[in-house]
Amino acid sequence: MLIFKNFWARFAAIAVLGVALAACSGDDGKTGPAGPSGPAGPQGPSGPPGPGQGIPVDSAELINIEVTSISVPAGGGAPVVDITLTNDLTQGLFGLPAGQIRFVIAQLSPGSGGGSSEWQSYVTRDSAGIPDAQATTETATAGTWVDNGDGTYQYTFAQALTAYPAGPAYDETKTHRLGIEIRGQAPISSNGIITFVPTGGDPLFERRIVDNNTCFACHDIINFHGGPRTDIDYCVTCHNPYSIDGDSAAEPWGGTVDMTPMIHKIHYGENLTNGYFIFGFGGRIHDYSDVVFPQDVRNCTTCHEEDDANTPQASNWREVPNKVACGSCHDDIDWDAGDHPGGINNDDSCVVCHGPESSVQNGELRVEVVHELPVQISSQNYQYNIENVLDMTVGSNPTVEFSVTNPNDGSYYDILNDPEWTTCAGGASRLQIGIAWNTDDYTNTNSGSDPAQPMSAGLNALACFGNPGATPVAGSPGWFSVTTADPLPADATGTAAVTIDGHPAETIDGSVERIPVRNVIEYVGIDGGAADPRREVVDIANCNNCHQELVLHGNNRTDEPAVCVTCHNPNATDARQRVPVADPDDPPTDCVNVLGADDVTIDMKVMVHAIHAGGATGETYEVCGFRNSVHTYDFAYPGRLNNCEGCHNEGTYFPVDPSAVLGTTVDVGADPTPIDDVAISPNTAVCSTCHTSDLARNHMVQNGGDFNAGKAADSTLISSGVETCELCHGEGRSADVEEVHGVRNFPLN
Repeated sequence: MLIFKNFWARFAAIAVLGVALAACSGDDGKTGPAGPSGPAGPQGPSGPPGPGQGIPVDSAELINIEVTSISVPAGGGAPVVDITLTNDLTQGLFGLPAGQIRFVIAQLSPGSGGGSSEWQSYVTRDSAGIPDAQATTETATAGTWVDNGDGTYQYTFAQALTAYPAGPAYDETKTHRLGIEIRGQAPISSNGIITFVPTGGDPLFERRIVDNNTCFACHDIINFHGGPRTDIDYCVTCHNPYSIDGDSAAEPWGGTVDMTPMIHKIHYGENLTNGYFIFGFGGRIHDYSDVVFPQDVRNCTTCHEEDDANTPQASNWREVPNKVACGSCHDDIDWDAGDHPGGINNDDSCVVCHGPESSVQNGELRVEVVHELPVQISSQNYQYNIENVLDMTVGSNPTVEFSVTNPNDGSYYDILNDPEWTTCAGGASRLQIGIAWNTDDYTNTNSGSDPAQPMSAGLNALACFGNPGATPVAGSPGWFSVTTADPLPADATGTAAVTIDGHPAETIDGSVERIPVRNVIEYVGIDGGAADPRREVVDIANCNNCHQELVLHGNNRTDEPAVCVTCHNPNATDARQRVPVADPDDPPTDCVNVLGADDVTIDMKVMVHAIHAGGATGETYEVCGFRNSVHTYDFAYPGRLNNCEGCHNEGTYFPVDPSAVLGTTVDVGADPTPIDDVAISPNTAVCSTCHTSDLARNHMVQNGGDFNAGKAADSTLISSGVETCELCHGEGRSADVEEVHGVRNFPLN
């Protein structure tokens, strides 16, 4: 740095600097005029809250938790945690009382002797008189809680990690996890999970087997124990092998609330030999013994997704078999008594027979082999194809040309000779073509199959039960055709839907199995008109989030809602099944004796809502199915009923134009046309399946809804009112369905 000794030297330097600046400002030594202002630059990212800045925590609608640092003093001293709380605008939130925030901290130990790795919580509590039986959280009032007034806080645990009486033996080299919950305030976006090693660096060992997205697929969002527990990574810190429910400790499962057996038992509930229940808050019993998993329970990969980078240990389900994991479903095995097929098992050596490298019985005992779904594997070998549709004109007998191929090699099946299609006994082989109309809303009037079913006479493609079967198409090897027995009636206008459903038969492990094959549909304009496909309001992928493969009606109807609605339409009820029979059972089990003679709707828009809502509304949906069988639906939907996009495509759940969508028949008359049907107006029919109170019913009626409407010959509604639901509940309106249902509050898939 230059240091000038006197004033004149400083003056000379300044003068020289002034000349230099003048030289840069222009030839005349003068500064030119200011240039025009440039365009505004993009907004920069929000900075962290400054000292003393922030807003009160009780003003937030959502709280984000971020752990900015955690340190554990040498030797396992009391951990010190720094956190930041912000709202959805990233504003700091101050003023959180110590009594409203809780912390959990746990240590992870690798598995040994074939057992699984294990979390163990440091903080515990008594359960039903058993000391330190249950993992729990530590409320910030126990330690030292500091509010910095700007959204940042610091918490020091109540004691050293080595001082918690039932905690693990502290090991600073092992993986640890901290989680946080907040009560008495707005919902939290997550539990602020941080997984760390006290000595620093990234954990070398983790246990991430299932993540939130897997659970959200069915449950939409998880928030247990009063709401603030939202992350699976948080749940496992308390639900670990060392944690039990003391009230059920004497049960065969020992009262365990360890995540592995607990989750398996809950989802396998109806199949358990010993059932499963635990005592929750306030001594409330939670009994899961009747839970029905809505897909094949062998499909372990529904939850254990090995292709998910967020769950690097997802393959544990097949790589680390042990008594705890396997015995949670196979609860009829007494490992010590020797009733396990492999004999007495006093350790966790299951991997010898059931591990991925096992050669026992040529590898047939490996977990992934034992849990295979052979029927679903076989279904990948079949594909239905509608090749051509002829004579789709009123007064003509339409002909459908079709084929069945193996999509793996493109080869054709010979449906008249191949055993997959000629196993007629018990209806094992079935292949049916249907024609429905019209796609505005199916009515199928005068189809010859009442009430309101598609035309199918003569369209059974297989020569079973005296049917003539299909005819090979000349010049097109592998193609077959069927022609309707009756002409297309005059009522058929607009667009027709041509469908294929059914199933081939295969012998698997000595048993004849019906193989489900995805149904197909093609739209054809009647009388040469342009084809107008039916609206699509649901995505089969949403159905299969829970059902994995949606297979119904004896494996006939598979994975295609567009086919389902051709039968399950607004004019259809269960009347054709609900007929008096001489029931040999005592007590009788037929529909008329059990349910009564009155029919009920099977309209898709009502039926599906009613099936899924029954457990919440208490309104059981009972319907008569194939061969006079009673079907009762009152189960609890695992997701949130108000999350319309759990099933619906975006924007397809708003009130419809009542003049464009048909009302729902709830009592079909004797006439083959709907002129003597009793119906409910379309929006009212749907909304009243979930909104079942008298107040809701009156609201619908006051706004044009009708529970006792009639129908004209063309199936349009005859009503004293006109629904005005769109005015308030339409998109962007004052009581927009999306807003009042809180659809955007869910992590949509």
